[in-house]
Amino acid sequence: MFMGTPFEPAVRNSIAVRGPKLSDPHADASDLGHVTQHRAFLVAAVCVVVAYVALFQPIIWLRVTQYADDPRYSHCLLLPVVSVLWIYDRWHVLRRQPATASRVGLAVLVLGVLLFVYSRLLHINVAQHVAALIVLTGIVWAAFGRTLLRTLAFPLAYLVLTIPLPTAWDDALTQPLQTVATVIAEGSFDAFGWVVVRQGNVLQLPGLKLLVEEQCSGAHSLYALFSLSVAWVAFVPRPVWLRFALVFVSVPVAMLANAIRVTGTGVLAYKLDPSYATGLSHQAAGVVVFAIGLGLFLLVDWCLRPDEPMARDADHG
Repeated sequence: MFMGTPFEPAVRNSIAVRGPKLSDPHADASDLGHVTQHRAFLVAAVCVVVAYVALFQPIIWLRVTQYADDPRYSHCLLLPVVSVLWIYDRWHVLRRQPATASRVGLAVLVLGVLLFVYSRLLHINVAQHVAALIVLTGIVWAAFGRTLLRTLAFPLAYLVLTIPLPTAWDDALTQPLQTVATVIAEGSFDAFGWVVVRQGNVLQLPGLKLLVEEQCSGAHSLYALFSLSVAWVAFVPRPVWLRFALVFVSVPVAMLANAIRVTGTGVLAYKLDPSYATGLSHQAAGVVVFAIGLGLFLLVDWCLRPDEPMARDADHG
């Protein structure tokens, strides 16, 4: 009817558009296979998570309880969140990593389960914590292979900081921290021209005795600031040398922050009211020390970081 007319191409295009679309059976089967595979992966992942939580439920509950009761490790509740945020931030890269099953990873997984059962029977808490991380590493290695395991090295290794130190190690670290805080406070009082006598961790001022107790050692702030420094250099672009320097400097910064807090408490108690030496709770004091340490840490980072173009070149290199 429209042959030889200018309407012929338009009519043919209209007919072609309105005509039924033929689906590709191979493409539909491929899409269905991908959907089925994705659902199977989700089901398997949920089963693995449930099995992991069921196996390590006693030690997980013990950790949460200790974190809630012990101020030195209360920050550990946030460390798994840091690992999850790191994975989320790099998910577009992780999803493209090739995944291959690994027998070596399966062997590591079995080894971790055996270590957990053994340490559970002998009531070795630290070994149970380590076994939980070994099993988690084995799951990633066995399911996705060595390539993805290397990519996930930071979020897995960062969870090591959630393991509480043995009591003997904690005590061995607390005593030097108390001594450092006491010595720096004594030096500050001397610089002020005050008469001060130090006996161990006790500072005797005229009419005031200042005791630097174990809770005033600053161990909590040291652990928290060290963990923060590791997370900071993992998320913020910095040259490699500066990343190591910031992690290293977090330790003396935390010690200095605690010494500043002890000195400030002494000044307030000596000049204003002796109740300042006992009125501040250890939890509140820990927050003060951490705030001072965080400010000093950011100041060090600001002073040492190179210009932005240099930092970007270092990261690309």
